Amino acid sequence: MSIIDPRHLLEPQAHTEENHSFLARKNGIDPSLGLTPPRLARLLRDAENGQWDDYLALAERMEEKDAQYLAVLGVRKRQVSQKHLRITPADDSNDALRDAELVRQFINRMTIEDELFDMLDAVGKGYSVTEILWETSERQWMPTALKWMDPRLFVFKNHRLELGNHQESEALRPFQFITLSLRAKSGLPSRGGLARPMAWIYLFKNFSIRGWLEFAEIYGQPLRLGRYHNGASEDEKRTLLRAVAGISRDAAAIIPESMSIEFASANARGSGELYENLASYMDRQISKLVLGQTSTIDAISGGHAVGREHEKVRQDIMRADARQLEATLNQQLIRPLVMLNHGTRASYPRLIIEDDTTERPNWDVMSKALERLVPLGLQVSEQEVRSLLGLSRPKEGDALLGDSHDKPVPTR
Repeated sequence: MSIIDPRHLLEPQAHTEENHSFLARKNGIDPSLGLTPPRLARLLRDAENGQWDDYLALAERMEEKDAQYLAVLGVRKRQVSQKHLRITPADDSNDALRDAELVRQFINRMTIEDELFDMLDAVGKGYSVTEILWETSERQWMPTALKWMDPRLFVFKNHRLELGNHQESEALRPFQFITLSLRAKSGLPSRGGLARPMAWIYLFKNFSIRGWLEFAEIYGQPLRLGRYHNGASEDEKRTLLRAVAGISRDAAAIIPESMSIEFASANARGSGELYENLASYMDRQISKLVLGQTSTIDAISGGHAVGREHEKVRQDIMRADARQLEATLNQQLIRPLVMLNHGTRASYPRLIIEDDTTERPNWDVMSKALERLVPLGLQVSEQEVRSLLGLSRPKEGDALLGDSHDKPVPTR
């Protein structure tokens, strides 16, 4: 098998510097400021027509400004990125085992969880792009890092993601980028991310919070009423006004003896519950949107039984995210890694994101069954058993368990 040597992977792709300058200009604009229903509708319409910049910037700002959205989105991404990754070889041949060991060498890195977390940025925006940074020392191609890329560096042309802008763009080079699509619904990518329905919740929730703060400012403290005599001068009136305004901040004021300040109690108690209930309702909608349920993230009545049922919904979502991420990594990372180092293969190692909720095999029962059935002629792959046990094949020079603990692995 011939080994591919794509030297262009070490060179920056065209338009990268130009687009970074473009982002520097755009970063000064925050589309979440002064957001209104007409502005949001126009922003979403522009995204459907290919103008993604404001939509993607809003998706980023919502994560920064809404604590509930940031929390549940983080839960959804971490429940996948922190799973154990298992590598299974294509078959029992020496080449397949060598391929699997190469992939395992890259996967067993301390930063892999953070890199997978960044890839799952696709949960909110609908897609994510990750650059593979290759290193070629020791006569091999090995990724040094998987780098998150700002999605505004890319555009969709004929339903295909390209690097550049609407005036000039080019197709993504093979083996250089990982594009993950995690759409909540079928259709255009611009309509598939959670950020789209979240934008409306964010808008109305902020209206509620703003009204609640205004209510608290007006009715949260008694009305300060200043009285001045009929012959008060303009300077005396201004002195009294400054004293009344300063009481809320300083809790102290000096006024002439001829003037007085009264405190009128607010009688609008209870009205603030409307704003609180609306904000709480919006938080529950965010939990449903991202995690499919509320009881595992929000304290609600119903007890442990309801929580267990809702946990099943959350696990269904986790498994769906894991399978899509798994397929993307196998196609866009595992295959290129093997091809660049060992050449093309008929089949490649497979990365599996293990699901902790699945029932584990009973090792005691399995070992007894193998002990009885193998001597009777049952053919079982040693690698398959090792994979189920989570054990790798020993390397040359490793001490083996058995009759002699110092017996090394024979050299092939």
